[in-house]
Amino acid sequence: YELVAGWGYDSRNRAIFATGGARHWLNFGYTSPGSDVEFYTVNYDYLQFLPLSKWFTVLNSFELGYGFDIGDTTSIPPYRRFFGGGPESVRGFRESRLGPKDSFGNPYGGNLKVTNQFELLLPMPDKWRNSARFSVFFDAGNVFSTDSVTFVGRDGVTPVDYDFSLDDIKYSTGVAVQWLAPLGVFRFSYAVPLNDEESSGVEYGDETEGFQFSIGQAF
Repeated sequence: YELVAGWGYDSRNRAIFATGGARHWLNFGYTSPGSDVEFYTVNYDYLQFLPLSKWFTVLNSFELGYGFDIGDTTSIPPYRRFFGGGPESVRGFRESRLGPKDSFGNPYGGNLKVTNQFELLLPMPDKWRNSARFSVFFDAGNVFSTDSVTFVGRDGVTPVDYDFSLDDIKYSTGVAVQWLAPLGVFRFSYAVPLNDEESSGVEYGDETEGFQFSIGQAF
């Protein structure tokens, strides 16, 4: 049994393709006594538009997620773990493939997620301003495991550490396009990872993907 509470604040000048204002989302989750597993989660999502001039606007999008087990529970359940990589977090890295991996190289998820997308929105012709957006971006972030879960490497024996470290933050840069189509908002991006790592004898390397596409919410 999970109890969930949230708070939201939105001062953007419009819901789609905003050019000013901010948005804050804060959510708490806590399992009540008697649940099969006991844990808590905290999620904070921040979005800010900073107009530089009539033509340029800076967009900053930050997400922080944290969860931890309580009592006899040794780990938060898989459906509450965090995943990173892809259009919604760090572009240029394959979706949900950042962070902890099991011994087969599959994403396991972590209990701590930190991501930030920093974009410079470029000028658009007046007739497309409310239906399309073009930007250059710089993304940073990763997913970590700071709980009691033990991971092993490719050999199935050697322990692998996924604790939080600034040295393990991943970075990418590129260009992005958003288009408001009849079926929804189409989002395209091409990113270049700046510090991806190759596989070693023990650890799995980063999985990268330059071009990425998604359909969904527009900032």
